[in-house]
Amino acid sequence: MENDRNNDALSMILVMGVTGAGKSYFINQLAGQNAVQEGHTLSACTQKSQLVPAEVGHSKVLLVDTPGFDDPVRTDSEILNEIASLLATQYRLGVKLKGIVYLHRITDIRYTGASIKTFEICKMITGVDALKNVILATTRWDDLEDAVGSDREHQLRENFWAYMLGHGSKMSRFYGDRGSAVSLLSQLLSSEPVVLELQRELVQEGKTLDQTTAGSFVGNSLDQLKAKYEKQIEDLEHLKQELRANDWKMKKQIQRDWEAEQIHLATIRKDKERLQRPVDQEIDQQIKQKKSRTRKVLGFLPQAIGILAGLAGIPTGLLPLLLSWFQDSEFDLSSFSDLLAL
Repeated sequence: MENDRNNDALSMILVMGVTGAGKSYFINQLAGQNAVQEGHTLSACTQKSQLVPAEVGHSKVLLVDTPGFDDPVRTDSEILNEIASLLATQYRLGVKLKGIVYLHRITDIRYTGASIKTFEICKMITGVDALKNVILATTRWDDLEDAVGSDREHQLRENFWAYMLGHGSKMSRFYGDRGSAVSLLSQLLSSEPVVLELQRELVQEGKTLDQTTAGSFVGNSLDQLKAKYEKQIEDLEHLKQELRANDWKMKKQIQRDWEAEQIHLATIRKDKERLQRPVDQEIDQQIKQKKSRTRKVLGFLPQAIGILAGLAGIPTGLLPLLLSWFQDSEFDLSSFSDLLAL
């Protein structure tokens, strides 16, 4: 059957890591062009997840370029919500998820707070049973001597990555070229498809995002920040009351600080509300609506990719590759455009 054949031919792989780890560069090597913008500093270039189609051998792969959980612009709950929506959609559509590539700079002397947080959230998204479908890959090998890199690699293996490696994850090096990227990705493409812990919690168990392991972790961090800002607001209010009536300059500064803390508090409340979404229920409704609104019936590939791209976006330069994928499927360009626009 065509649907089954195309279903088997399409795989999805998440690429995760902190800002500046080289996620976009890695994906561009696989795409064979500068499909996604790369950052050459530690500032974030990938501020929204992108879906990048690529061909590795005879496999059609959708690579998901994800922002790091240390993004300077977007909050952790925004990013987790976006990844959760993509994963729930992929699961619902029947696209085969082959696993996760987690990138880490070998040049980093130690794990920072942001690195630890991003790594822990990735581990919670994955879950113990799916760790065998994770590749922990080090980047930036050209930026240091091999002996130094090998020593840091040993530290990662024995410390930060020991748990995941002990549960089946694989460790690899990305040397910065396409051959290295293909070799790394091929390890996942030869694996059986996997269901992540976050998908099991959202889709199979019907949990809201804040009830999941990863969502609870992000929610607890928000609770701590909320308590901090509420205490700062309370202190500012006490200080304002204690000031002399004629100390107007200080009062104005305190008012500005108070308003800034209120903005922080409002952001946290919004983030908490975002985590309470019934993600799978909403995604299921969206998929049904999108399928019902297309002008013509689409084959599995264009329909699945169109719906996923409506959430994450696809770089425009890769449209010709997608169209070549659709040659053996029922395809109508106007209906495919409808999915992207909905």
